[in-house]
Amino acid sequence: MRIAICEDEKPSQKRLAEAIWDWADARKIEIEILCYNNAEAFMMLWPDISFDLAFLDVEMKDMTGVDLAHKIRENDKNMMIVFVTSYEQYVLKGYDVEALHYMIKPLSSAKLLPILDKAHIIWRSRQNEILVASDKSGQYRVAFSDIVYISMSAHIAEVHTMNGVYSLRKTAKELVGLLPSHFIRCHRSYIVNLFKVDCVLGETVLLCTQTELPLSRKNTKEVKEAFMRLQMM
Repeated sequence: MRIAICEDEKPSQKRLAEAIWDWADARKIEIEILCYNNAEAFMMLWPDISFDLAFLDVEMKDMTGVDLAHKIRENDKNMMIVFVTSYEQYVLKGYDVEALHYMIKPLSSAKLLPILDKAHIIWRSRQNEILVASDKSGQYRVAFSDIVYISMSAHIAEVHTMNGVYSLRKTAKELVGLLPSHFIRCHRSYIVNLFKVDCVLGETVLLCTQTELPLSRKNTKEVKEAFMRLQMM
């Protein structure tokens, strides 16, 4: 996972890099960090060097972090962007470039770690982000991000997306091993994408499509805890 830090204050740049290295060491995650003192230095090497995640200081001289983010989005819709700022009024600017998050200085581990965890989940899902499934017309590559839930019947899995239903011959155990950690079994017959869950009720999981899936007693604690962790990111 390659991470850029674009920050014109050297002490802040160093603290952020050290905190990210500590997170990666604790999680046993391989990362690469490249630091830039201004937006112009970043632009000289990008997009020849691509990044999965970028921390952009909003208040840099000349080209601001917001200006840089707009330049990035002209060519890269997938790079995750986190704004670092001393002023809350810049927060709304993040919506224009689909920023992953914003952080108000001074930075702290309590603020940073959940953001890094969320970014890593998204990054992992993109590393192996498709299932090959089929319908009556033929075989298709189904992106993980399009999957709402998977229903199981014997060794046949039905993959329910926003655009249709596809099938493949896999067991639930095999699928859980293939899918990112935000896919979780809510019932022996269902695997749900937690990013598509609106709420977890007593014995059901309500999805963004208004579909309700059963939540078994055995899986209730694990599903609720995983869902709550995502809401805190």
